[in-house]
Order: sequence, then C-alpha cells, then structure tokens
Amino acid sequence: MPNKTILIAAGGTGGHLYPALAVAEEIRRERPDINIIFIGTRDRIEAKEVPRAGFPFMPIDIHAQRKSVSSLLTFPWKFASALIDCMRLIAKERPSAMLGAGAYLSVPVGIAAWAFRVPTALLEINSIPGSANTLLSRMADKLFLAYPEAAVKFPKRISRTATVSGTPVRAGLGRQIISREEARQSFGLDASRTTVLVFGGSLGARAINEAMRECAGTLAERGYNVLWQTGRSANVVELQNQFANIPNVRVIDYIYDMERAYRAADLVVCRAGASSLAELVHLGKPAILIPYPFAAADHQEHNARSFERDGTAVVLRDSQLKTMLAQTIFALLGEPERLIAMSKAMKQRDNPNAAKLVAEWLIAATR
Repeated sequence: MPNKTILIAAGGTGGHLYPALAVAEEIRRERPDINIIFIGTRDRIEAKEVPRAGFPFMPIDIHAQRKSVSSLLTFPWKFASALIDCMRLIAKERPSAMLGAGAYLSVPVGIAAWAFRVPTALLEINSIPGSANTLLSRMADKLFLAYPEAAVKFPKRISRTATVSGTPVRAGLGRQIISREEARQSFGLDASRTTVLVFGGSLGARAINEAMRECAGTLAERGYNVLWQTGRSANVVELQNQFANIPNVRVIDYIYDMERAYRAADLVVCRAGASSLAELVHLGKPAILIPYPFAAADHQEHNARSFERDGTAVVLRDSQLKTMLAQTIFALLGEPERLIAMSKAMKQRDNPNAAKLVAEWLIAATR
C-alpha cells in the first residue's frame, strides 16, 4: 500500500505559494489522513507562511541562476546539493504524488520525483508559462492551467492532459462576514470614506511605493482612505513617520488579513501576479494593474492585458506611475457605475472549484 504523502514544491513569491497552499488546505479538508510536506527555501515567504498554515516544511538551499560570475560558479553545486536533498526526502517518505507550483525551487523536486516515478502535477498560474514548469513538463503527468492560452506553450504530451482550473485561492477567502465599513474601521480608517487598497506583493514594489509617496496625501485631502501595504523590503518606519499626521492614510509593511483589506476597498492598485489576480477575481474587486516589468517572459504584462480586455482593470506601467497613477485613481473613483461594472466583470472570471480540481487529482494518486 503506497504511503499517503503528497509533496508540494512552492514558494519564492506569494504568487507561487498561495495557490499551492489553497490546494493543500483543500486536501486537508477532504483527506486529513494524507500527509502534506512543503519544500521551499528558508529565506523566502514560504519559510514563515507554510508553518503558519500548519504544514510541515523542508527547506532546500537553492536560488535562481543569475548572470553574475559568482552565481554561475555556485549554482551547479547548489542545484546538485538540493537535488540530493530532494532524492533523500523522496526515498524516505515515498510520496504518492507531487505538485510543482512553478517556482525555480520546484525543479530539483520535480526531477527527483520523476526519478522515483512519483506521479507529478504542475500548476501554471500565468498566461505565459515559467521556465520551471516548461522544463518539468517533459517529466510531469498532469497539467493545470489558469489561462487556456498557456496550453500551446507546452509539449503536446502534457498539454493533452491540461485542465483549465483557474487559479486556486484559499477557501477562507470570501467567507468573512464583515461589512465594508467594519473592515475600514479595523484598519483605523474612516468608515464612510471610499477606500483605495495599494500593495506590491509581500516584498513590495519600489515604483508603486514611490508613486504612492507622492499622491497618498492628496488622496486623503480629497476625501479618500488609503490602505497601503509597502512590503517588507521598504523602509516602512520612514513612510509611517511621513504620513503619521495625515488622517486616513494607513501604512503597513505586511497585511496578514488580506480579505479584510479587500473588504475595505473600493479600488485596488497592485501588481499583476497570478495570485493577486485570482483574489481580485474571487472577491470581484476592480483594479489598476501594474505589471512587474522584469517578470519572466513579461508574463505579468500578458496577465494584466487579458484583464484589461475584459474591462475588469486598467493597466499602467512602472514608467507611467509618477505622472498617471493619481489621475487614473481619481478618474475611476469619479465613475462609480464603471467600478460596479468592473466588479461584475471580475466575478464572471471566477472559478471557485480551482483548488478542488487540483486536490482531487493528487488525492486520486494516493489510492
């Protein structure tokens, strides 16, 4: 009888981690007897968020290959060491299935799973597949996609297995019973004010933070709330001091209860990472999307433009923020009927069964 263990390789960014956590939580609900082990790196978001969610976590020492001389010299050794660690873990745990969520750290896990003939699924949450999933697609057994157009980017042997599941979101998202006014008050904001939520991911986005530094005060002066997550890489204390005497601008380095933040918001300003997009869709939040300009294969730009074509979002590039972010926010907030239409269009993109579809395949592999 096979061991009822599932490995999940996910992390590096919240965009890769949170959909995988949604799948893990769905497995835990349906089959609490199955052991789920996450593999990630010790210095990124997964090292804190996976244990916080109650799952075992095994760190491996690996980083994405960079163009520096030192990286080129050390990468092969680090990769080989990570692969050996993954082989040892699989030899010990004998998992029944493995899920790769697209991060570079999933590559040694996927190769080790292939070597031990562990059934493997890949979750591709972007419209342009990342290099990790592209590589592992030659070894994997099943493909789950957020965007149907991504299928043609994979080899036919795996694209034939593809299920367009959408992006998994954590089951708790959307279940809070809290009014918009209560959500605003919980962040120390005026309950009656229209609210803009701004964030650039768990680490933050310098271009977004610099633009908000210029316009947050003006937004407050014109009667709006600003709920601003700067990210952990920003100097949050400096920003908090700058806006300490400006009512209705709330500056936080990291918001753990994102649903409450979304509930407070009438408009969201954020990057176009797949996980953030899935949350916007699930909660029906209109957005200004700012694609990360250095994303692999420019996938955030492709993600964002797909939403713009649907009328669910407005897209701005980093280079446009200083001159156009404030006026774009004011223009959208000045058209409440447009915001309502954008919200409805967002909800039409939602697939609430995304996590369940992926979880059911992994569970079936344990039988």
